[in-house]
Amino acid sequence: MKPYRYIIALLAAVSCLSCVKPFDLDLDDDPIICLDAFPGIDDVVVFNIRPAYSLSNSAARPEFDPEIVFTVNGKAVPVEKNTGFKFGESYPEDVYIADYKPVPGDEMIVEVSSEGFSTIHARTSIPLPFPERKIDYRQVDIGDREYYLIYVTFNDDSRTDYSYGLSVLNESIYYWEGREPEVNAYSYAGSQISDDFALAPESLDGMNVSFSGWKMNSSMRAAACWDGSAFNGQEKTLSMTVVPTSWQNGYEYFFERESTAYRYDDYGEVLEECRMLVHNKILMYSMSDEFYKYAVAQELISDNAGIFAGIAPSNFCYSNVENGYGAFAGVYCVETDWITPEFIENNR
Repeated sequence: MKPYRYIIALLAAVSCLSCVKPFDLDLDDDPIICLDAFPGIDDVVVFNIRPAYSLSNSAARPEFDPEIVFTVNGKAVPVEKNTGFKFGESYPEDVYIADYKPVPGDEMIVEVSSEGFSTIHARTSIPLPFPERKIDYRQVDIGDREYYLIYVTFNDDSRTDYSYGLSVLNESIYYWEGREPEVNAYSYAGSQISDDFALAPESLDGMNVSFSGWKMNSSMRAAACWDGSAFNGQEKTLSMTVVPTSWQNGYEYFFERESTAYRYDDYGEVLEECRMLVHNKILMYSMSDEFYKYAVAQELISDNAGIFAGIAPSNFCYSNVENGYGAFAGVYCVETDWITPEFIENNR
């Protein structure tokens, strides 16, 4: 085992303090199957399944032809590869998709096998929806800086140990003359703000996580995460920045608005212009235990192992995949309406 592998294994051990079982990142000579899937993010279940081969044994490279058995509440659900973009160009061709929309309470099990590889198993469940909540949006002046904050207040469900997440979905719609509207969308996570309005450190109670989710024509999403295990049925307020403080008219910028978009030629001359509608909504996540452990592992890698980026992929530093590596972690997303002054006034 080379020296760098000892370092990586130590980092993995730290990341897995909250895991069901520890694991060793030394793959030896056996090829393995890696799986990432976060059911509940999209309207289908997307499996990212890959083989991993040992660099020290180039001979042990069996062809990878996975057979996937996926069950929801004990019933088999077919899984197909997105060949020829069968499920749409929003999803890469090389992912595997179950045409099933997860609902809260679903119990899911996946098994993947391929000749020459150990068969992998993983299970997760889909959390209940984010609790009923109040939503506020405020400008807060702290010293010589302005912060634009979203506040989400709710009563934690004491029957569950869910953790919670927030992010923003930004959508721009371009109405070019003679064409169908062009829609661009992306999600982002702001910074958590503690009760004394100091920016929370990147620690276990103030962290962001990235994860696969193709619903918005993007391979990644991001969410600010909070550990809900200590909420114990209490009323809780989560707060997050939503607009960079350097933007002019930042407070109004978050509300739905119309603007003008331009297309330019290579010389900077305007070719055409159109009406553009820009709006935002809040995405609120309730997270399974598996998902939150995955988030913690990512945060620990980000804080403590940046120099090893690329050597130890963050999604391998927590694994609930038996006989393989990866994360099969349920999460459920609830969306607000588009944010307008009237929406905020009616939901405070």
